[in-house]
Amino acid sequence: MEGSQAGGSTSSVELNAMGKPEWIQSTFFMRVCNRFTADKKESIFLYDHTEDPFCQCGKEKSRHEHQSDDPSEPWSVKTHTSESPTNAYGEIQFVGAAGWGQGQQKLRKYVRVDYETDPKTLMDLIQKQWNLDQPKLLISVTGGAKDFTLNSNLKDVFRKGLIEAARSTDAWIITGGSNSGVMKYVGEAVRDYAIAEGGSATTSIVAIGIATWGILDQQEALTRGKGSKLLSRPAIYRMDQQEQTGPVRLDPNHTHFILVDDGTTRKFVKEIKLRSDLEKQISEQKVTPESNEGLNIPTVCVVVGGGPNTIQTVNRAVGKGTPCLIIDQSGRAANILAYAFNNHRTYSESVRGEIKKRLLGEFKFSDSDLDKHQHWIEECIEKPNLINVYKLDAGSGVSTDLDRAILHALLKAKKGIRIDQLQLAMVWNRVDVAKSEIFTDDNHWKMGELNESVRYAIEHDLPRFLELFIENGVSIYDYLTEEELTVLYGKIKQTSLLSRLLKGIIEKKVGEYNVTLWMIGQIIQQLTMDTYKPLYLSNKKRFNQEYSLTAVSEKEVLHESDNSDHRGCSSRLFAILNHNSQKSEEQQSGTQTQFYPIRELFLYAILLNRREMARKLWERIGEPIAAALTASKMLKAMACKESDQDQKKSMMEHADIYEKLAIEVLKECYNQGEDRTNDMMKRKMPNWGQATCLDMAFKAKNKKFIAQSAIQNLLKEIWMGEISDENNYWKLWLYMFLPPMVAFFVRFRKNEHRKEFQQHAETANEHKLMVVRSDIEGGTPVTEAVGEHGDSDVNNRVGSLFLSVLQNLKLFYNAPIIKFRFNVLAYLAFLFLFSLIILTEFEEEPVRPKEWFLIAWVVSLCLEEFRQIAQGDINSPIDRIHHWISDFWNKVDLATLLLFGIGVTLRRIPGMIGPARIILALDLIGFYMRLLQSFSVSERLGPKLIMIKRMMEDLLFLGCILAVVLISYGITSQAIMFPNVTDPLSLFKGIFYKSFFQMYGVIFWDDIQPEECTLDSPCPEYSWMGILLLGIYIMLCNILLLNLLVAMVSDVFSKIEDNAVDLWRLQQYEVINEYSNRPAIPPPLVLISHIKSSVDFYRNICRRETRSKLDPSLTDERVKQLVLWERNNADKFITNQNYKSQHNMEERMKVTGDRVQKMSVMMEKQLGDSDRLSTIEHQLVKTNEAMEGIRKSLITTERSSDRLSKIEHQMVRSNKAMEWIMKSLITNKLSSEEEPPDMEHIDSGSGGR
Repeated sequence: MEGSQAGGSTSSVELNAMGKPEWIQSTFFMRVCNRFTADKKESIFLYDHTEDPFCQCGKEKSRHEHQSDDPSEPWSVKTHTSESPTNAYGEIQFVGAAGWGQGQQKLRKYVRVDYETDPKTLMDLIQKQWNLDQPKLLISVTGGAKDFTLNSNLKDVFRKGLIEAARSTDAWIITGGSNSGVMKYVGEAVRDYAIAEGGSATTSIVAIGIATWGILDQQEALTRGKGSKLLSRPAIYRMDQQEQTGPVRLDPNHTHFILVDDGTTRKFVKEIKLRSDLEKQISEQKVTPESNEGLNIPTVCVVVGGGPNTIQTVNRAVGKGTPCLIIDQSGRAANILAYAFNNHRTYSESVRGEIKKRLLGEFKFSDSDLDKHQHWIEECIEKPNLINVYKLDAGSGVSTDLDRAILHALLKAKKGIRIDQLQLAMVWNRVDVAKSEIFTDDNHWKMGELNESVRYAIEHDLPRFLELFIENGVSIYDYLTEEELTVLYGKIKQTSLLSRLLKGIIEKKVGEYNVTLWMIGQIIQQLTMDTYKPLYLSNKKRFNQEYSLTAVSEKEVLHESDNSDHRGCSSRLFAILNHNSQKSEEQQSGTQTQFYPIRELFLYAILLNRREMARKLWERIGEPIAAALTASKMLKAMACKESDQDQKKSMMEHADIYEKLAIEVLKECYNQGEDRTNDMMKRKMPNWGQATCLDMAFKAKNKKFIAQSAIQNLLKEIWMGEISDENNYWKLWLYMFLPPMVAFFVRFRKNEHRKEFQQHAETANEHKLMVVRSDIEGGTPVTEAVGEHGDSDVNNRVGSLFLSVLQNLKLFYNAPIIKFRFNVLAYLAFLFLFSLIILTEFEEEPVRPKEWFLIAWVVSLCLEEFRQIAQGDINSPIDRIHHWISDFWNKVDLATLLLFGIGVTLRRIPGMIGPARIILALDLIGFYMRLLQSFSVSERLGPKLIMIKRMMEDLLFLGCILAVVLISYGITSQAIMFPNVTDPLSLFKGIFYKSFFQMYGVIFWDDIQPEECTLDSPCPEYSWMGILLLGIYIMLCNILLLNLLVAMVSDVFSKIEDNAVDLWRLQQYEVINEYSNRPAIPPPLVLISHIKSSVDFYRNICRRETRSKLDPSLTDERVKQLVLWERNNADKFITNQNYKSQHNMEERMKVTGDRVQKMSVMMEKQLGDSDRLSTIEHQLVKTNEAMEGIRKSLITTERSSDRLSKIEHQMVRSNKAMEWIMKSLITNKLSSEEEPPDMEHIDSGSGGR
């Protein structure tokens, strides 16, 4: 389609918008007859030109410069005309065109050219000056040039089918360009489509009209002369003008015009040769740069009606190998050609005679012309693979989709070359054609034969074709190697965000680098904030190749394993996990990281923001929840890096889609099994960067996912640790300080399974042969054979569940809720000690033991922050620090610790006790503010903290406005009332101090109107001006800005109130995760735990406590069961979703519309009375229009309840109209022998069937 697209861009009145005038005038020429040769024959036009006779060129004598030397010499273009630069080009504005609203119609481009113009030059004009992109199909429409009437149904099918074929294949339509005959039908179809699409230039259809210049009406309006107004604006072409200066008007709905000039006037069909040469030039170009050799732009000739020249045109097209589609029942030549082709298999003298009879009946040929045209017809039907007949006949089983018939004709012409057929279908993006014409039962594909097609589908974002290939036996596992994936990444568009991110990585390297999977891994890690550990970063030697290795030998893998200690856990882990990797999904789904093609393609689609392809791959992936959450995180990160607002919005919407998908699958899983869902959420997934679903959802800020009941119940379980929910929360406070009571009065969740195991033991004792036990983690019944010692084995297992007193104490004090309570109590004690010291015992004396204890306490708090940084999930230390400092409360911690260090340092300097006290007192405010985080676990207080945070953010913006007003008033009042003051303190007090408090109502009246004036306190000058400014200032601040602040706060409260709970739940996860990994001992005794952790950390960095305590220890078999169970639930969700979409209102309306069209065809066959037929056709047209309106409404609206109610009302009226039509037919005995189709009853009240 066109860069400004088909309809021509909106006009710019400058010459450059009209296609480079200098280049056009120097490249294209027109023909001028310069030798008058009288035409002795009677003109076909009845004009009175006795004083100004006609030349044989068709023009009057007065329009010639010279008279022919030999009047008897026959007129010839070669001898009697000359070339001169073209004087007609630019843009046309059609005025008075029917069907267009005010300002809707776009300007149309045109040019007048010589009939011998080189087609290559015309292609330069079309593609480089008119900015039309190369088409993927050329539709040449030929037929009746005079006005004729098509059957209403055939006309409707022709217009819709032609536009659908052109729209879906980015085709160019070429016609004669006049406002009559079949060209007018084509133009109306283009117009209706443009109006339906809102006149968007990006969706317009390209319709090029190639007409003869000499027969055109209003030539003068199109001509540029010296001083012509056309030099600065488009030509005005009037469609409402009554008188015509030529026999043919241009069609206002075509988008481009090529006007062919051979120097003649009022003589037709002078454009045929140039049109044929241009079509040939177009068809010789490759359909795409990647196309196979010989696969050029396909051309199809559509024949509608027509006269003798149409038969000749079809003959020439068939002779050049161009397939033709004959529209039967469209009249004249098309009907004759259709009859001949339909009988080509049984061609006999009787058929030949019938053809002659029809030719004579339509055209009244002479004997020589009759034989010639019949010979042309016989030459055509000798190539049946190039002739196709379309007949609108519901009873014959022929499809009513004209676009399918057009594409079928093209594929039929290439029958036997199925790869070319498939490539054409992919270029057109018509998977329906590929299914019906190519992937049939008699077509079998060899292994690897479709690999190039798969690559094309992935590279050009054709997800439906990729799905079709997979359904027909293409193995993505065999196709997608590491080398192939590298090639795909290397072919991404330079304008994509991924390409820009890759450039940022490549620019850091020395020399030239091509894209490698190692670079892609770095980008994935950037988008996941380094919490995701991509497969591509696990082995640099393997994935940092321009064309990666397709296999790694076992010896090489083991060698990597032996020599990777110095590179940390990641490389060593990969070498082990890559060993003996398999392609099956079940093995992929286990605990090992492998190159899994579906997952790699899914990440490829996400990185390129390809919505449909990513969705279809997600439906086949092994761990759908993890995949969806990873996609959501990556898309949100990509949106932050994208500068284009439309792309940013698209990425955020795409991210929301995957959050919703993750939620739906989570719901399905939770309904099937709570324990399995919990394990699934907590486990780390090697195939998804060693991340957990909970962690990825939190990093992506998927608050709706975190707010789900399944996640909230899981977080509550994690928060309680092993302590049962049945315990009284208030009694737990008592048990915290009475450890002996824990073993006897606190209930634990593991103890709750004791009765269940005892029942199993009793069953085993009774049967002596087998025991049926329940898997605690998943609830799956498992049957085990028991031998002679079965009773004792069961008794040992039951006895092991009785926890010892020490175990109970350990489980109790390691529960996150108990850790949190002890930390809060310890922090309150710290605040009490700090407050006591700063209030009563902070003097210039040697540091007392209390102060040393306080310092030690702060040191323990500082070490706790270092522990959080060191044991973070992120790999890079710098990224870990960056991630830590990005948290608001960590910023508060850093500020308080730094201030405390400064205060303690000043405390040791003699004479600095005052500043030290001030700094530490201010620091104490920060420590008290830090206590607010403890409220975040409260369901009532937590959301309020979020609201306060958002309000403070808005307050900062309003503070900027207040600062501007305050400073401007302060400087002005100071300069007017107290000029020439040089003391900085006085200036500060006058500008900032007074202005700030005056905003709150402290007027400082004594300074403005003092009772006495002294040298130290002079009287203000122009105090009346100061009073006036003060009144304006107070009114502006107190009444306007402060009330604006109140309004903003109220607005923020109302906006956040609905989402505050979800935001709080997201924040709550962070607190739960933090206290799950914290030591059980609170500060300051936590120093003991820090010392032990530090020793372990530096002894072996790979054994540091980076593993979350939320991660359950699961066997490989258990993991495989979870993945398979998750996939089954995802399939169930997808099946239910597809079922609902297939039974929605839009689908039902489409079926109803098809029934209406078939019924109209059947009634037309049965009706003989033209008047009655006209009435019923009118009713059917109204019904069709109503159905189309409903369908468009369904597409363009959000299906609100009010809109649905109106649509249902329309459907009821449509059904009643159809019932009236059927009753009328039966009453008048005009009904078909067949039973009428069942009308679907719609209840207007409920919208049901």
